[in-house]
Amino acid sequence: MLKPRYQTIRAELEERIQSGDLTPGAKVPTEAELQAEHGVSRSVAQRVLNDLAQAGLVVRRKRLGTHVSEGARQVNLLRLVGPKMGGADVPGRLSVVSADVVTAGKAEVHLPGMDADEPVTQLVRVRHDLDDSPVVVEVAAIPFGLSPQLLDERLETFAVLEHFAALGVSVARSRMYFDAMLLEKKHADLLGIDPGVAILRRRRHIWQPNGQLAESTAYYLRPGTRELFLEYSDQSN
Repeated sequence: MLKPRYQTIRAELEERIQSGDLTPGAKVPTEAELQAEHGVSRSVAQRVLNDLAQAGLVVRRKRLGTHVSEGARQVNLLRLVGPKMGGADVPGRLSVVSADVVTAGKAEVHLPGMDADEPVTQLVRVRHDLDDSPVVVEVAAIPFGLSPQLLDERLETFAVLEHFAALGVSVARSRMYFDAMLLEKKHADLLGIDPGVAILRRRRHIWQPNGQLAESTAYYLRPGTRELFLEYSDQSN
C-alpha cells in the first residue's frame, strides 16, 4: 500500500534534517515552495510542516517562517503513544532479526489480558540511523488472530498502525511505560555496545475498542542517540 503523499514529503524533509543537510536554525521550504516542488495542495504542504513541528523537528513562527529546531534529534513521545497521531517516522532503515509465531507466555514482551497459550506474532527489528549505526531494538508482539498473514508483509517497512488501518482494525487507546534497567546481552549485541549499560526501556500497549490488546512493543534505545520529550500543540490556533 502506497504511503499518503504528505508522509513521503515529510520523510524526505526529516532525512535532510537528520543527515545534517538542514542544520539547526536553517530555513525549511515554505508551504508555497512545497506545493510547487511536489505538486500538492496547500493543505498537504501545511500538514507536512505541522507534523514536523509536532515532532519537534522544526519551529513555525508567523511572519518568520519555519526553521529546523535546535532539538532536531528529539522525539515527541505523544507521536509514539497516540494511536490517532501516527508514528514518529524516524528516518533510517529497519533490519529484521527474527519473526515468529509464539505463545503469549513465551513472548519477550508483556501481553496484558492474554492467556499464556494464545498465539502471537513476535517481531524483533533493529532501527539504524542514517549512518547505518544501530540505535533502537524493537520487540513487538501482535495477537495472531488480528493478522494471521502478518509474516507475509514486508517486515523491513512494516508499521503497525498503518497495518491495522489497512485491515480495518480499530484502536481506541494506548499507554506507554518507562523502565530504568541494565541492558541485557542479547539487546546490547544488537546495538553493538557492552551489556550492563543503564538505559530507559520504553514499552507501549495498544488496545481495541472492545478492550482486547492489539499490540505490545518494547523499545531499547541506545544511550545518547535521541532525546525524548512531551509536547502538545493546538494546531487549530
